[in-house]
Amino acid sequence: VTVLKGRGLRGKGKHGTSDVYTIIQLGKEKYSTGVAEKTTEPEWREECSFELQPGVLENGERSGYPAGSNELILIVMHRALIGLDVFLGQAVIQLDKLFHESRYVRNE
Repeated sequence: VTVLKGRGLRGKGKHGTSDVYTIIQLGKEKYSTGVAEKTTEPEWREECSFELQPGVLENGERSGYPAGSNELILIVMHRALIGLDVFLGQAVIQLDKLFHESRYVRNE
């Protein structure tokens, strides 16, 4: 997974900007980018890797896999110097759907 950048984020800090980082999660595994300071248009260009369960990208029965094992979750946060970090937004990517949509071109 490569986290490139964010666009049009809300400014939660002083001067209408944020100190932004992204948490990338697949199942129980997590990775966090570095903090892009004082911006609403952060650029990270950071990579991380996750190990997929065998067969998790196949269509059909998924009851044998833990919940969330085929969902890549990206959570964007503002780092607060005092108190708790502030949630800015998230995206959930269904890896099995993405895998099948990008591999096959439908002829209609």
